[in-house]
Amino acid sequence: MRAKLIRLLFCVLIAALGAPADQAPASKSISPAFLAAAPPAAQAGPPAAFRPGTPYVGVSYYPDVAGDQIDDDIRHMKELGVNMVRFGDFAWSAMEPSEGKYDFAWMHRAVDKFAAAKIAVVLCTPTAAPPAWLSAAHPEILRIGAAGQRIGHGGRRHYCPNSPLYREYSRRIAARLGEEFGKDPSVVAWQIDNEFWDDCYCDICLAAFRRWLERRYGTVGELNALWLTTLWSQTYSSFDQVPLPIPQRAGGQHHPSLRLAYRRFLGESYISYCMEQARELRKYTKAGITTNGHNPRYQKIDYPDLFRGLDLVGTDSYAGPEDLMRYAFEADWMRPLGKPFWLAETSSTYAAGTVAGGDTDFAFAPGALRAKMWLNYALGAEAVSFWLWRVHWAGQELEHGSLLYPWGDETVNTPEVRQVAQEIGRNAAWLASTRPAPRSAALHYGVSEQLQFEATGIADGFDYDSAISGFHKMLANAGVARDVIAPEAPVDGYRIVFSPYLPYIPAETMTRMRRFVEAGGTWVIGPLSACRTAEATAFRDGAYGADFENWLGVHVRHRVPAHASIKLAAGSDALACKWWCDAYQPGSGRKTLARYAGGALDGLAGVVDCPVGRGRVILVGTQPPETWWRGLFRDLIGPDAFAATPGVDVCPRVDAEGRPAGVIAVNTTAAAGSFVLSGTKRELGPYDVLAAPAASRK
Repeated sequence: MRAKLIRLLFCVLIAALGAPADQAPASKSISPAFLAAAPPAAQAGPPAAFRPGTPYVGVSYYPDVAGDQIDDDIRHMKELGVNMVRFGDFAWSAMEPSEGKYDFAWMHRAVDKFAAAKIAVVLCTPTAAPPAWLSAAHPEILRIGAAGQRIGHGGRRHYCPNSPLYREYSRRIAARLGEEFGKDPSVVAWQIDNEFWDDCYCDICLAAFRRWLERRYGTVGELNALWLTTLWSQTYSSFDQVPLPIPQRAGGQHHPSLRLAYRRFLGESYISYCMEQARELRKYTKAGITTNGHNPRYQKIDYPDLFRGLDLVGTDSYAGPEDLMRYAFEADWMRPLGKPFWLAETSSTYAAGTVAGGDTDFAFAPGALRAKMWLNYALGAEAVSFWLWRVHWAGQELEHGSLLYPWGDETVNTPEVRQVAQEIGRNAAWLASTRPAPRSAALHYGVSEQLQFEATGIADGFDYDSAISGFHKMLANAGVARDVIAPEAPVDGYRIVFSPYLPYIPAETMTRMRRFVEAGGTWVIGPLSACRTAEATAFRDGAYGADFENWLGVHVRHRVPAHASIKLAAGSDALACKWWCDAYQPGSGRKTLARYAGGALDGLAGVVDCPVGRGRVILVGTQPPETWWRGLFRDLIGPDAFAATPGVDVCPRVDAEGRPAGVIAVNTTAAAGSFVLSGTKRELGPYDVLAAPAASRK
């Protein structure tokens, strides 16, 4: 029954929608340059293609608020092209008005109405916002914040993820939802909780943290040795003496290794909490289970680990029109996880609480919303889902962007959603039978790296999230086809791996990357890489560790912050250095590609090419300007196969046999752009999109 409904949803999506996405004739052929590399093994292999029923144009919906308005909303959704709704994420008090007294009738009515309209349903566990009766009866479930005060009821994410009692209540409501809806074929997926984040410094977390430390280090003596706690008289005689790194205590000067350990512990706490609910749901349903991760700037969880135990990958992203490439970054790290992935939450206009600013509003950038949606579909996302359908007429998010105003009129650029839904309908068969082409380059990225920099920042003014997404944007602007992978991911099939801002290189990653290089791969390391241990400490036998430096055939002679007096001499150019400068003494057979000029590092190498086995490692000791990086990309990868102007992301697709199947080109900027397809220059207006299926084969 469920499979039949999904097939029906797919057919309805194709039949109900109709306008073309391609603004130029389909190309007869496509350059095979992007297929130069074999498909990377990645972390689980890329998803083959969209599944039946997708792509989804989704919205968050609140039937507990809508009441009788739901019928009008469904009619409007159908006309607009919405084919998926998500609800229940904050509705615990409506599901369980008092302890043990459940009311799911309103949810059944809503699910049945959406099923009749052939609109897929994603149900959420409501645990991000515990009900007032639970907070009042058991205040011990509530978090204690950085100021040492227990967080009161009235917001969200105010629970302690390590509270055994709250976990019991969470498992119970998840199980009840599974019993009620687990076999309903209209429910195509489940979402657990909502945007895990926030610290807790309660006594439950303190005890759990100390147990976590004991499991990790074995003995307190080992912890003392690895952290060098003799400094500042921090030596512990038992794990019971180790504190939580509460910011208001120790003058904000807690040991970096302690702060890093706490962040790892808290991330694992949320993952464990999530998996408990997933286990409950799996007793009753075979539908996919996910959660909506948040832009990593705000979330502190190891995403590959979080989604390893789930069926779908999802992220929430609210970047504005000026930073559409952010969505490509999010898609590029989700896709290599090898599971279906969604843009689970985004805004059709702007994100806000009770106050809104207009500088990130899609209403003032015509076409940008369409470009955002197409960019995600082009890169493999099965869903683009908006928060929310109809903005609430009360509450903490009164001014958040939406598809409808509280009184029911469409907002300024909702017509762009309608346009994309129609375009997706026109191209649904092509999208379903193809997938994004394999990438030849990979960029290392992870929240674990962000945690390292938060524990020991190294360079003043450095922000990991901005830096790594900026590096990704440089790759995209240079036309580099790329995946964004975790350091622990396989690299088989890639030609080049970039590892900027990778302070700690785990032993298994080091082993994998050595094999990659010795087998012929190119590894670009730095800046701000290889200089920290797992405990956020420095190496004692060499800046990068003696073993690694010996393998590279390079010694790091000096490490200093960047300074105006230090330039990087590359050919005839004298380039500014940013953030940091590692200065190298190359050994025999190593080639200096750029030297420092002026200041304390004058004459020392700043960029070194190290041949190893059949491959090479390029060490980059500082952050040169983007023009220098583009030159390096060109030398390593060759010219952009599509000769795209910066900001135009060309996303080639292949069919089930890996043969070229067309491209989707998206201009992510407010300026006109272009790219070359099969020798012909194709123009794109501001925020323009061109979907060009390859000519069909007989």
